[in-house]
Amino acid sequence: MRSTPEDCSDLYLAKYDPALSMKYVETLLEDTLLYWLGWIRSCTYFGRWLENVERSALILKLLTYEPTGAVVAAVTFSLPEAIGDAGRNWDYRFTWVRDSAFTMYAFMRLGLTKEAKQYMGFVRTLCQEKNPDGGLQIMYTLRGGREMAELELGHLEGYRACAPVRIGNGAADHLQLDIYGELLDAVYLYNKFSQPLSFDEWVDIRALVDYVCDNYDQPDMGIWEVRGKRQNFTYSKVQCWVAIDRGLRLVDKRDFPCRNKQRWQHTRDTLYEEIMERAWNPELEMFTQSYEHHEMLDAAVLAMPLVFFCAGTDPRFVKTMRRIMLPPHRGGLTANNLVFRYNAVETDDG
Repeated sequence: MRSTPEDCSDLYLAKYDPALSMKYVETLLEDTLLYWLGWIRSCTYFGRWLENVERSALILKLLTYEPTGAVVAAVTFSLPEAIGDAGRNWDYRFTWVRDSAFTMYAFMRLGLTKEAKQYMGFVRTLCQEKNPDGGLQIMYTLRGGREMAELELGHLEGYRACAPVRIGNGAADHLQLDIYGELLDAVYLYNKFSQPLSFDEWVDIRALVDYVCDNYDQPDMGIWEVRGKRQNFTYSKVQCWVAIDRGLRLVDKRDFPCRNKQRWQHTRDTLYEEIMERAWNPELEMFTQSYEHHEMLDAAVLAMPLVFFCAGTDPRFVKTMRRIMLPPHRGGLTANNLVFRYNAVETDDG
């Protein structure tokens, strides 16, 4: 006797969508707990603050979109940076190349290499659909889409009356050259700690380094996505140096073919000296936010020793760090043991 379509549908529902009951809910809860306990056991970190580190890793995993490996920046949109601060409320439900690269680095350092591999697959997809000029967008949808027009929903008053409510993000077409350094640094560490790069992956990475060599001297919108004028931001220049440096390290360590190796070396060294000359203010003794504004501090430059641009004991860096640690009324960026990105009152960030 053959089953009717209705019988098949009933069987399917019984197996894959059973009616809710206390027993079934308890089973789902137990399965969920077992999954997450099994996942976190892959973590190889056993140092200080272990519980905090593991909780943070769980959050990063929850922000990962399983089908593509993309990492969402946040699950919120239109929440203001401060109550009453109308205007600074953006939609973060997208994947930023920069943020995702940092997340991949964290996963690798914790021994969670499966997620790093998934994200590398996402990067390969992006590299195969680059912009017409050979670069990448700074952000994408979780499925790799490019369109995310920024709209204001005027019929909504926003969280605690902090309008406007925005969906989409107008920064998608920004030029932010720092993303290449963060991405190349993560790729370099992926090759070191997770899985050796394939030749096809190398070809994609090589093209990105060539793009950086062609465009490193362009002003951009910077890591903080300012909506004012483009500038030659110091942090962006440092990360361009990182991108080229990591490309050269991969060539040396893996003997990958690179016809432009000498050009890369020349560009990296030229850029290093340019930063030391044009981003350093000898009167105030600090690295500045950009070549154009020699009086502005930027907390992003604190990453310099972390990416091996300079030593943490380098006198120029030490003097910059000491100035950043001063309170705002004395020209610094530190208040209540917290560090501001930059002085938003004096900086034209749009």
